[in-house]
Amino acid sequence: MSDYLDPNNEELLKDFFSEAQMQVDTLEQNILVLENDGGNKDAVDEIFRAAHTLKGGSATVEMMELSHFTHMVEDVLDAIRSDKLSVNEDVVDTLLAAIDIIKAMLGQRMEGAVYQEDTSAMEDTLEALIPEGAKGKKGSAAKAKPAAAPAPAASAGSRPSDGGLPEKELQELRESVDGGMPIYRISVVFDESSLMNTVGGIQIYAALKGDGTVLRTVPDFEALYEDVFHPTVDYYIASTKSPEDLKKRVIMPDVSLSADVVDITVAAPAPAPAPAPTPTEAAPSAKSVAGGEDAKKAGKEAGSILRVDSKRIDDLLNLVSETVITKATFNQISYQFGDLLNDLHSIETVYREKIKALFDSLPDYLDSIREGRSIKDIRKEINEDYGDIFTLFDGFETSLKTNMGKFRATSQNLGRITGELQEGVMRIRMVPISQIFSRFPRLVRDLSKSLNKKINLVIEGEETELDKSVIEDLLDPIMHSVRNSIDHGIESLEERRAVGKPEEGMVLLRATNEGNMIVIEISDDGKGIDVEAVKAKAVERGLISPNKLLNDVEAFNLIFEPGFSTAKTITSISGRGVGLDVVRRSIEKLNGTVTVTSEKEKGTKFLIKLPLTLAIIQGLLVRVGEEIYSIPITSVIESLRIKPEEIQKIDNYEVFNIRNDVVSLLRLNRLFGIRTEEQQEYNFIVIVGTAEKKMGFMVDSLIGEEDVVIKPLRDQFTNSPGIAGASILGDGSVSLIIDVGQLLELGLHQEIEARRVRETHSR
Repeated sequence: MSDYLDPNNEELLKDFFSEAQMQVDTLEQNILVLENDGGNKDAVDEIFRAAHTLKGGSATVEMMELSHFTHMVEDVLDAIRSDKLSVNEDVVDTLLAAIDIIKAMLGQRMEGAVYQEDTSAMEDTLEALIPEGAKGKKGSAAKAKPAAAPAPAASAGSRPSDGGLPEKELQELRESVDGGMPIYRISVVFDESSLMNTVGGIQIYAALKGDGTVLRTVPDFEALYEDVFHPTVDYYIASTKSPEDLKKRVIMPDVSLSADVVDITVAAPAPAPAPAPTPTEAAPSAKSVAGGEDAKKAGKEAGSILRVDSKRIDDLLNLVSETVITKATFNQISYQFGDLLNDLHSIETVYREKIKALFDSLPDYLDSIREGRSIKDIRKEINEDYGDIFTLFDGFETSLKTNMGKFRATSQNLGRITGELQEGVMRIRMVPISQIFSRFPRLVRDLSKSLNKKINLVIEGEETELDKSVIEDLLDPIMHSVRNSIDHGIESLEERRAVGKPEEGMVLLRATNEGNMIVIEISDDGKGIDVEAVKAKAVERGLISPNKLLNDVEAFNLIFEPGFSTAKTITSISGRGVGLDVVRRSIEKLNGTVTVTSEKEKGTKFLIKLPLTLAIIQGLLVRVGEEIYSIPITSVIESLRIKPEEIQKIDNYEVFNIRNDVVSLLRLNRLFGIRTEEQQEYNFIVIVGTAEKKMGFMVDSLIGEEDVVIKPLRDQFTNSPGIAGASILGDGSVSLIIDVGQLLELGLHQEIEARRVRETHSR
């Protein structure tokens, strides 16, 4: 049997987990479609296919609890598909609750464990949904009681005990079993009308592995794995179980018609007080019960699988082909440069010899002049003998210029290919944001029911793509923002009716591209942010003084403070002040920004801006002393020069004024302990942050913009304040990348501390 087909194979498990998560998402999304359109046949067919695939796949990897429970869900879906069960709110609620159990079962398997909770109540609920007329032999897999199946008149199960494999092969099977364990042939006849007729052989195999060692199947296991129906399959198993127990194991009403156990060996197990247990009889271990470390590792790696359009791979292959051609061109140019270097050495040798000969002949020429020979004749003789010195390098110069032209053109071509290759690789990492947007219909539905609100979720731009590394960290910030909009933004039914709004509130989730940035908007048509309530809460928590004058934008940004909440009561959804501070920290960690705008009785809008990728960013290179730092260009507002006398101090903190706006100043040389000449005619300042929260970084000089490849820092450098990573520049030097969010937070803490000191002194 192929190693890949082994249910404990890590690659098989990883593929299964990845596929299973997609099927579960498909189930949930289409059940929500049915809630609004109960007659949508396409949604029903899609749900049924997903459940059927999940059931068969989980049986293949021996996750029988998941397979059996999914089979019960499939029974309900089959009743809906055959118009024997109408879709209503109770049916949708039950199916969604069942999906939650499937998620939990899958999650446990991905952790290397088995779901242990009692599902009998949900099984009874699912079974109760199926009308009596729709219950047949298919039944519910988990509820079906094994029963002796009637032996058909002519079946493989009735074959004599000396049938099946040749005696030589039987003997080989006997010799492969230690301890004289009995070997049985189990012949199973399958139901061709079953929806699972092509995977029944795999299911029986998975069931039998728990009771012994399956030595051989006829047809071979690889043939069973193909999508082909086999009427009869023989399983040769070494087991200490009785024939009756084995027969019960293979009775599956949804796939098999009958089973017959044939004892093909006369060797009884050797009597022993404590026979060594076989691997299948041993106490359940993490490996045998749950796939153990293989399943756990595969579960962690399942999320790393990317599904890529084959056209993108083809484009990359074309670019690689061009790269190979360019490489060959460079090799040829390199050889030509080598030939030119040899020519140069040869010409240089001739040149040196000519010059030496010229200098050696100078005394003779001087003597000739003294003897009365005319200078004109001597000059003519020198030109005849040594005049070609001036043209020795002409051919070399021409060849060098030609080769340099080829080198320059090839280098430009390589630059183009590299740029396209970089873009192509980044496109492979790009995934649609629908991967996280698709989770919100269920979230909004559950929250609206628990809060007794009517909410219409509108999703736009779900085909927008961004880097997978970004999307993995984006779910929590968006989820917190959506929950905030539903809980704090959308009013209750009574409040909306009182102000003349429709009972159904609207939450918009939209994604768009703006250059190399992605913009995510989460907005609602609720009551908006109560600025006065925010100010009062900020005063109560000591964030601002009672006399502090705040504009609306400053008040809006206070809601991102840790622990800040205007909720009057604590619920399971809000009131503990945990949420929006997480949003800001998470977005800034992704080198993005989050802003909020609100209008009373009109609604609130959260705007998240992120770079498309975290692997390569545009950076502004600055010099501090002898060091070069990179500042993410997405965080840069502007750069300017100021004179030293324009810098002022407030409470021992340096600030400067720009267009009547006071901005805090941070000297990077002092922060990173770099020696520089601080007495300069002008100081270069890079202003970073947002319009609401910004800071000036003082640097020695500005170098320019450049694409920066981010490399993470390890070990003792990981905790360096204000450093997000490092990059290697074109000259081979290392440039550290500034963590703007962390330094802005440091500046904010300085301002708060300074404010507290001022207030203490004023008292």
